[in-house]
Amino acid sequence: MLSLTQGHLRLLEICPRRYQYTYLEHHTVPTDPAVLERQRWGTEFHRVMQQRDLGLPVDDLLKEDAALDAAVCGLLTAAPDLFVPQGDGFRQSEHRRTLAFNGYTLTAIYDLLVMGPTSGQIIDWKTYQNPPQQAQLAREWQTRLYLYLLVATSHLSPNQVTMTYWFVAPPAAQAAPPPPSSITFAYTAAQHRRTEADLQRLTDTLTALLATETELPKVDPALGYCAQCPFAVRCQRWSERFGLEGAMVLPAIADIAEVPL
Repeated sequence: MLSLTQGHLRLLEICPRRYQYTYLEHHTVPTDPAVLERQRWGTEFHRVMQQRDLGLPVDDLLKEDAALDAAVCGLLTAAPDLFVPQGDGFRQSEHRRTLAFNGYTLTAIYDLLVMGPTSGQIIDWKTYQNPPQQAQLAREWQTRLYLYLLVATSHLSPNQVTMTYWFVAPPAAQAAPPPPSSITFAYTAAQHRRTEADLQRLTDTLTALLATETELPKVDPALGYCAQCPFAVRCQRWSERFGLEGAMVLPAIADIAEVPL
């Protein structure tokens, strides 16, 4: 069975063709070095938090990166209760949950999961400067899938689980990063039913599309997603991304886009 993560679901809903290129055909695109550096820093932050939760030493990692050390200390100061050892219950970093659903395997990896007899708390670390609006984050598939999976694979009811995003900004060139901040989402039975219905719809649609053995459909360019898509040239949507001037240099850009990486 194909595994579907929050990233798969997000691209399926935005543009099935982009899902095809990214997850079925595994095409890659060049990434800006600054983006790669932010990703590296975020990976190191997650690594430190996991090792710390496992009781493994992290001092050597923190000595090598003053910004990382400051970010971890800032988080410990902002959320001390989150790191108090608990007696009973379940606590695990990088916890994986899966669920067979409508011919697919739904998969989530929680940065930190804390569970008790009557409560479940999902923690996710985000390492970027500007947190999204709460309403936008509530609509994201990560929020919806993570909460849904915890309820569907445990003894807990929807009103017993929450999900908290902690935003820890990476080092900034111009100014000191802001202190850590958080957004917490409660969950309800109505939300659970709505997410289940949307999962059923998306997986039914994917099954039908895959059965045609043709390329998956592209998003309507009027929705504006093509302008930010790395596959705009491959889809011949270069005018949406680059404008008329970009269209004039299509052959050179297309040659680069077609080189396997």
